[in-house]
Amino acid sequence: MKIKRIITAALVSGSMLFSALSHAEITDNSINIGIITDATGGWSDSTGQGALIASQMAVNDMGGSINGVPVNLVMVDYTEQIKEYMANNGNSRMSTNDYKKMVEQIVSRLENQYGIDAISELSDSRIAIPAQNYAKDKGIISLVVGAGSTALTNKYCSKTGFHWSWDTYSLSKGLGKVIVENENSDRWYFLALEGAFGEDAIKKSRKVIQTNGGTVVGKQMFPYGYGATNFFPAIEDARNKGANVIAIANAGDEAIAAIRQVRESGIFEKQGTVVSLITLLQDIRKLGLYSSRDLQFVAPFYWNRDEKSRSFAKRFLSRHGAVPSAAQAAMYSATLHYLRGVKESGYDKGETLANKMRALSVDPRDPFLDQQAKFRKDGRVVHEMYLVEVKSPQDTKEAWDYFKLIRTIPGIEAYQPISETQCQYAK
Repeated sequence: MKIKRIITAALVSGSMLFSALSHAEITDNSINIGIITDATGGWSDSTGQGALIASQMAVNDMGGSINGVPVNLVMVDYTEQIKEYMANNGNSRMSTNDYKKMVEQIVSRLENQYGIDAISELSDSRIAIPAQNYAKDKGIISLVVGAGSTALTNKYCSKTGFHWSWDTYSLSKGLGKVIVENENSDRWYFLALEGAFGEDAIKKSRKVIQTNGGTVVGKQMFPYGYGATNFFPAIEDARNKGANVIAIANAGDEAIAAIRQVRESGIFEKQGTVVSLITLLQDIRKLGLYSSRDLQFVAPFYWNRDEKSRSFAKRFLSRHGAVPSAAQAAMYSATLHYLRGVKESGYDKGETLANKMRALSVDPRDPFLDQQAKFRKDGRVVHEMYLVEVKSPQDTKEAWDYFKLIRTIPGIEAYQPISETQCQYAK
């Protein structure tokens, strides 16, 4: 497969002539990070070019090089790769095996042409799981930011893999318990994404809902990226089954369409609750405050949370024209921590580097991770999560200030306990 739309960010200047012996653990005399992201699809505003910019900011903050070794970023648009793969193979839909083949081709090409030492972003579990599986056999560090399947730190965990941001466990645990404890919020209906994320989200949510006295009365699954835009029959089915909570476990433009249609239907306006398991700031901007008002969800980051996050957002805004999404802030955090690990260990890939990354404390400059964050053996990065609610239009006082914080959820409460992991490396 020919990789198109690759953007190489040359972030440093200076001589490449140095002794290979003095940098024996740095492969190819360079540190190369492959960013596999959605640059043209439904997630592009929340990831895409902004993910590259956030990573570049981290590289710059580390001085542009590590111990005299240049750092390079290479970005691949997996949305375009999906289109190309389907066209070349005569497919109208992508199977799990198709994703596996396509992702292996992408990472193999990045490895052979660019000598990548780490891969990052990976905002779709169908992309992230095969990418991490390929990377672990090569010692490549995987920094999963956007995908949410807990399989990444369970069945498919890696000694060199890190799951940096949210997952379905943290989203359902934080949201389900709070909503179920509210009056008339005990009968749930899901509009969910087909595949690993959607199934995992419903499974994890069901456990929390039932533990707190609620029940799941129904679900409908929808494909991502294939133009699923009519959610009204499912909304009507939710009403007929007596749901008082309709939960959107979808993503990107499909999630935006689902939320808007729930509002337009009016069914859950007075006697129901609308929740979303995965919502990013740019989704709210597309949806509009009127349609998304009072929507509750769990977020791993909000730019206007404190002075550190606001300072980072201001820097990012000057480069990108928008404040950072949670995924983009996590890209800065993951890249910064990876490069600190390289600096401290002298390696740019492999288990020695991964172990050093787990041992490092959080950098004081990091706007995404709280200072108590932990880096576990199963790859899970444990950090605070935030239950937020979208403000009404009249309550919004400045541009991009869309959320109000309801509750801070400590990492130890938000994430799957290490005792429950299926990861063979963490036993």
